[in-house]
Amino acid sequence: MNQIHPTATVDAGAKIGAHTAVWHYAHVEAGAVIGEHCNLGQNVYVGNQTVIGHGCRLGNSVAVFSHVELGNFVFCAPFMVFTHIAFPRACVSRRANFEKTIVKDGVSLGANATVVPGITIGTGTFLAAGSTLTRDSKDWALMVGAPARQLGWVSAYGEKIPLPLSGEGEWHCPHTGDAYHLCGSELRRQPGPRDILHYTPGGRFERMTASAVTATAQTLSA
Repeated sequence: MNQIHPTATVDAGAKIGAHTAVWHYAHVEAGAVIGEHCNLGQNVYVGNQTVIGHGCRLGNSVAVFSHVELGNFVFCAPFMVFTHIAFPRACVSRRANFEKTIVKDGVSLGANATVVPGITIGTGTFLAAGSTLTRDSKDWALMVGAPARQLGWVSAYGEKIPLPLSGEGEWHCPHTGDAYHLCGSELRRQPGPRDILHYTPGGRFERMTASAVTATAQTLSA
């Protein structure tokens, strides 16, 4: 069962998965596809030909324009923006030239951040508040600035990983049991006993809380 606020507008033809909430004054256009267990905050806009995965959270006043595809467990903080035309002009219609933007699983996009069109945001990327992402990002990259550049790595749980930008190394998340392997300039994740980025459509779903994660970590270390 979905929770659609009376002030929200969901156009006929939009597909919204079970247990998704659409809050005050949000607008979901007809061609949008939204997964299960998502939360769309106040004033959120979701355009045609937009795909939003399962378990995503969109903060107040986030606009997800046409041709943007979000994976599972993507977090968009309030007022972050996806742009959909590289060189817009008010006197020229470029609707036939929208570029696709791919946002992979577990990405977090900070408040007031901007993402330009036609790029791929790697799994687990963390884009800092106020930053502007103008190019593809690596999996698990911490991106900061305008234009954003990589300053480090962030785990699926949301903590900075104490590894250099390149070289060889390994780090284990104390909360989830995930193992992270640095191979050159790429970071690879091996999920722990419970993969917090795994989602089974139609199944029971419960977000992991900090206390629950701590309990899991204690069990693993016992």
